[in-house]
Amino acid sequence: MADAYNKLKANKNEVTPNKPAITKTTEVGSNAYGLISEDIPSVRNEEFNKFFNSLTSDELNEIWKDSKLRETIEDRLRQPGGLHEWHLVSRTPKFKEWGITAEQIKELRSSTKDVEFVNPKGKHGGKGSTTAHNELLKIIDSSLDYNTFKRRLNNWANYRLDGGIDSLPNGLQIK
Repeated sequence: MADAYNKLKANKNEVTPNKPAITKTTEVGSNAYGLISEDIPSVRNEEFNKFFNSLTSDELNEIWKDSKLRETIEDRLRQPGGLHEWHLVSRTPKFKEWGITAEQIKELRSSTKDVEFVNPKGKHGGKGSTTAHNELLKIIDSSLDYNTFKRRLNNWANYRLDGGIDSLPNGLQIK
């Protein structure tokens, strides 16, 4: 974690209006910090969480532009698999902007086998799942802050989840 963080901070300090950022080209993109996928810490010993939480929103936004780094970060946030993300990982920069930590993104998930939709009826990955995920994306994208997101998510859960808001993780429920 220290290597990636130090590399990020060192290269950030070299960016000035008259001096372009150090850019390291990867197979599919580049970033201003010279990071490559292998620089992103693993989830062992909470190293990834420490790295992610140390980033500013602007730093994550810059890193997110590099598709390889984005894929690596998304993978780390999704581990272990088999869980439904209420903080959709594809919108990680928005959650970072709202002050959400890696731990919150990971902890506030549900087992996919327990997620059942209504209107249309279906399970995670089945009928109704695409509609539900698209609705969640709209909720995230149209929310101005985290409290608005939670309120809208709870409203959505009442008409789209079997069990209503009780089907959401406790940390997302507003009662």
